[in-house]
Amino acid sequence: MQSYMHAYGMSDPDVKGFKRAIVPVGSTEQHGPHLPVLTDALIAEHVAGLVAAKTGAVAMPAITYGVSYEHAPLFHASVKSSTLAAMVCDVCASLADYGFADIILLNGHHGNIGALQYIAQDLKGRVAANVSVHTLHYWHAMKEELGHAGETETSLVLAIAPRLVRMERAMPGSKKLDRSKAAYSALANAPGSFVKITGNGVWGDPRKASAEKGRKLLKEITGELAKTISEL
Repeated sequence: MQSYMHAYGMSDPDVKGFKRAIVPVGSTEQHGPHLPVLTDALIAEHVAGLVAAKTGAVAMPAITYGVSYEHAPLFHASVKSSTLAAMVCDVCASLADYGFADIILLNGHHGNIGALQYIAQDLKGRVAANVSVHTLHYWHAMKEELGHAGETETSLVLAIAPRLVRMERAMPGSKKLDRSKAAYSALANAPGSFVKITGNGVWGDPRKASAEKGRKLLKEITGELAKTISEL
């Protein structure tokens, strides 16, 4: 088996040796005053690389635009669910045409779930029957609650790219989240809802974050995702 390389550093002959591709899918949206707007893509792409190293895969560059209308009027650069689904399908079809037999979509943003849910079905007839396409959401591989720009995400970015974190700006959400998880999930993707839910766009308390916790989370996430992929 070839040693792992990210697609950024590979040429065409290098790519030919791989049959499994991991495609991270993120978003471009506000993550409070302390985290970069590309947080979801950053985490998904980094995790994809770690998982690829464990599963004999090549990690593709992240798709950095997602479905983030819930963050208006705070910053977001969004695409419609249909646009994201079409883009992901086209990427998967081209990878399959090239010779990849196993494609893992690694989602890093909750708002993308609907768009990614039926990709495998949408690809029916476009790719060979022996090509498998699966969608995984990285936060399902950890016991911690993800939140948004809170302790968990901030810890992950501190472990991945600490220079991008402005901890002096970190502050908790300005509203108490007294809704149930089911109610939150029902509201979270409605356009403009996130500020109404959280007050300032932050769900959780990033001041509790640490790089050490982020490294532990990355280890947990990577191990669980690699195990899941081996069972697909």
